[in-house]
Amino acid sequence: MLKTILITTFLLVAILLQGQSSFHASTTYATKQGQIDREVSPSIVLRNLTNKTIELSWEIEKTNLSEGWDAIVCDHQCYTSLVDKKTFKLAPNEVLHDFKVSFRPNGKQGMGNVVIYLYDVSNKEETEETIIFSAAAQGTHASIHDFSKETTAPKVFPNPATEYIHIKDDYNRVALIEIYNVVGRKMSDFSVNHAGAKYDVSNLPKGMYMVRMRDANGNIIRTQRISKYNP
Repeated sequence: MLKTILITTFLLVAILLQGQSSFHASTTYATKQGQIDREVSPSIVLRNLTNKTIELSWEIEKTNLSEGWDAIVCDHQCYTSLVDKKTFKLAPNEVLHDFKVSFRPNGKQGMGNVVIYLYDVSNKEETEETIIFSAAAQGTHASIHDFSKETTAPKVFPNPATEYIHIKDDYNRVALIEIYNVVGRKMSDFSVNHAGAKYDVSNLPKGMYMVRMRDANGNIIRTQRISKYNP
């Protein structure tokens, strides 16, 4: 009887261990805001959960970038924007503190999203994770017309939003508001009425969104990150 119990216990432990991932990602959604004259690099932490070297692979599943932007992936090293798949190793119990996507705005305001599949090469089906990297950038130096001071920059509020958002725009330059989800899909857009109008976002699912503000000529004035809360 004791032998049977020991064998059963061993098999159960083996099954549980087999179902465990060999690595851990600190988050499945990394986001960061920055300026148009430098890289914006949201990152995650990867940890080898085993006592052996593992081989991980990443693949870019989808990229959505503002015009003029590009993005590169970095594991132990950074690659060019032409590389969309790579394999790298983590030593036993190694922690990689800076697995990231570096977005390059190249002097242009906007936003970007990169969706990556990450998995253990030896067990793709059981370990594959989808990681979303998101960035937004706005200008650093501008005249008062370009909202060089935060007090004059247009913004939407409240943040987080529940049912409605409003816009504060001292110079009435914003003509259109566009709302995008974290993978770059446009969820809503509103023509702006500067007479204290409110804009209905009650149908949006709970989560993070990027709000893009455009002028009458279609130029991006500002991109702002907001969260949607459903009580």
